[in-house]
Amino acid sequence: MKDYKEIAWLMERIIHKYVQYEKKPQKYGKDIVLTQPEIHTIAIIGENEGINVTNLAKIRGITKGGVSQMVYKLVDKGLVEKKVSPDSDAAVCLYLTKQGKKARNEHRKMHETIGTRYEAIMDQIPEETLESMVQFLKVFDEELDKM
Repeated sequence: MKDYKEIAWLMERIIHKYVQYEKKPQKYGKDIVLTQPEIHTIAIIGENEGINVTNLAKIRGITKGGVSQMVYKLVDKGLVEKKVSPDSDAAVCLYLTKQGKKARNEHRKMHETIGTRYEAIMDQIPEETLESMVQFLKVFDEELDKM
């Protein structure tokens, strides 16, 4: 299959849907409402307690300025706390608060549910096709980095 227009159209459609989904706030527990970038930032901090802004930016694939703005929002919401780094007074380390850990746990539960659904879909696709999809997505990701 070499129908590049159909592939391009489908990729554009998927990207558009994901962008819309990412903007839509979701509930994590009874009283915590977050966007996808916010909850994914919380997830990364939770997996890397004490992470600094520079490393968080690298993992998220966004600028340090973008991460700093996100961290300020999450601090204001009482989900993240900043502490002075034990290595340098000029650097800060990031930690989840009790509420931040609660949001992260709810996010994990959601991913487990979604993961089960995605596994059922992927189980219907031949292994060679999945490998080709992964190869394509890696190349596509690299091309987006060049833009």
